[in-house]
Amino acid sequence: MPSGAATSSYSARFLLPDMLERARANSLSCPIWQDGSLVAPSSGTITIWDGSGTKQVDADSITVSSSTATYSYTPSSSLSYGEGWRIEWSLIIDSVTHVFRNDASLVRVSLYSPITDADLFRRVSSLNPTGAAPLSSVSDYQDYLDEAHVIIQNRLISRGNRPNLILSPSALREVYLTLTLSLIFSDFATRLNDSYEAMSQEYKRDYQAAWDDLRFTYSSGDEEENSGTRRRRSASPTIWLTSRG
Repeated sequence: MPSGAATSSYSARFLLPDMLERARANSLSCPIWQDGSLVAPSSGTITIWDGSGTKQVDADSITVSSSTATYSYTPSSSLSYGEGWRIEWSLIIDSVTHVFRNDASLVRVSLYSPITDADLFRRVSSLNPTGAAPLSSVSDYQDYLDEAHVIIQNRLISRGNRPNLILSPSALREVYLTLTLSLIFSDFATRLNDSYEAMSQEYKRDYQAAWDDLRFTYSSGDEEENSGTRRRRSASPTIWLTSRG
């Protein structure tokens, strides 16, 4: 959008880098938002570059489904795993072409959340909507689980830990649980009772403590299945401070 333009800008809602699983159909999407609503492009194309800068998809036509640009891409089994991929959506909106970009990686498997609603209820039974006295009218907590999943993956990536190389997702259980509960009670504080903010902060401290203690088994590369180099890895790097001799 030009500087000083009176209209509101478009937002491309990319929550994470696209994790493209090799030799599998990957459903890609580029949701465009403006003024709180989805904006449907009339048409468009997608271009995908691999980590070496070679085009694997060259301006192929996209499909618009439920007001969202979508594309199904199956990377060849001959391609090398790794980061540095780029996806570019060229979408026509109101007769104007707009270009939206997201980074991507070619992976063997993606990281999935190790918890669900049942795990939250085991920790805080009053969250169960079928219980005797539920805290709220919320019927499920998937939005909070999804947000925690995005936050944790982005935090791992920012610290040089590729989520797709984590071989022990159960090690992340406490991190997922405490962050999700912190998000839930933070929301309850704004919608129900501000006293829930204290609970949110307590779970947030538990989340940070769990993160500081987090150790997981990490693969040396995507090519590994159940052999090769594996090591325990910390989510938080250790910095050793020494004086010069």
